[in-house]
This record gives sequence, structure tokens and C-alpha cells, in this order.
Amino acid sequence: MSTDMHPDTAAAIRSELSAIGTRQSTLQRRQRRARIAVSITAVAAVAATTSAAALVVAGLPGTTTTAAVGRTTTVTHTGPARIDIGDAPEGAGAVIVDVTCRNDVGMVTVPTVGQGASGVHCRMRRTMHVVDGRLPEQGTTTFSVEASADTRWTATLQYATAVTSAWGVNGRGQTYGVPNASGQPDLVPATADNGRKGWIRSTDVDGGDVVESDGTTVIGHTTVGVAEEVPLDQGIIDDLGSVRTAPPTPTPSGGH
Repeated sequence: MSTDMHPDTAAAIRSELSAIGTRQSTLQRRQRRARIAVSITAVAAVAATTSAAALVVAGLPGTTTTAAVGRTTTVTHTGPARIDIGDAPEGAGAVIVDVTCRNDVGMVTVPTVGQGASGVHCRMRRTMHVVDGRLPEQGTTTFSVEASADTRWTATLQYATAVTSAWGVNGRGQTYGVPNASGQPDLVPATADNGRKGWIRSTDVDGGDVVESDGTTVIGHTTVGVAEEVPLDQGIIDDLGSVRTAPPTPTPSGGH
């Protein structure tokens, strides 16, 4: 038996669905920002090789370097599950997770550092590589995977060390770099319409001036439009609504 998805996840989904087609939509903001900011997840996905290899993300301020440590754990499951990945080695700060969908039903979601989450819609994409999976809760060795009840998946997990570089700070006191578990810096990477690379304010989700790291020297402009209507596959909504969390692992009682 499985329970409903985490209340915070469910609330976020309800909020997003009610905002679709407006500027308050997180989905639309992410679509607009895809041409502006480079997220840590996107950078990691490009740089990653396998879960057993060290991952060195491009050297932008705020990026994370992870290196796999300890043994790997591989499981195949249908629906949500809690996976025992053993005790964390000394220095572990994250869990590397590789997920492969075994059918094209629903979606799989894993928790990430900083109370976030990463997911894969199995109808749209078959694999997901996560370098910043959240460590098991203190005192436990289980990693929770949320999934739709009929989704069959395989996951390989391994602990990893994780070191995040500091954001840069310019003369105006603005931070610049890539988003990470600490949040959003003031300036994030951007490519201007003229092809030049620089930085843009993280709040400028609809486009704006692209500047040097000093925050004042303008090198171009990025314009991102907002579609009046955003076509949204009903199947995606169904996938989100079908995600469930595995029930807690029973604690052995001391009775007979």
C-alpha cells in the first residue's frame, strides 16, 4: 500500500496547475528562463558521465563538484519505494542517482539537496541522472523514491562527496553564479540575443540586459516572450497527480 505524495509536493503541483497560462506559472517562468539562466541541474546533466565517475561541473561560481564514494546499490521496483543504501561514508554530502524507466507509465521523483526534487516523465524521457540526491534522514539509511503506482523503474544509487564553490561578489555587492542549494544569486549566467555570454538578474524572468560580472557593463539584451496560451499535455497533469510516496519502513517492536 502507498500513501499520497508529500504534502509540500502536492501543494506545489496544485499551485502550478492553477497558474498555467499566467505569468505566475513556475512552468512558464522556467520555459522563459531556459534561454537565460543555466541551472546547476542542467550543467550537471551535460557534464555527467556515469554514477561511478567523479563529476566536475563547469567552473562557474556556485557550482558543485561531486565524487562517488562507497558501494553502489541497484534496485528494480514498481511504484514508490524506500531503498536501503547503507551507512553514509565519511564526507558524503549527496547521493548520485541514475533512474531508468522500464515502462512508459507515470513518473519517478527523487528528493534533492535543499528540499528540492528531480523527476522524469517516463512517457517523455527514459532516464534521469541526479548528482545532488538528498542524504537519508539522520539515523536512517533509506533513500525515498516517489513514483506513480504502475511505473516500473530501475535505480542505481551511490553516496558522493559534494563541494560547492562560493558565489562571486562584485563591487556593487551583487552575488553572481549558478543556483544551488543555497538559493539564487543576484546574477545568473545568460546568453544575449547577440550571442555574447554574461549575466542577468535572476529576477528578470522575462528578459533584460545582459551584463558583465560587474553588474553594470551592458553587453547585450535578452528578450523572452510569454505565450498567451501554453499547451499542456493532460498526461503530464495525470502523471504529477499519480505520484505516491512509499509508506515508512516499519520499526521492529520489542515484543514477541
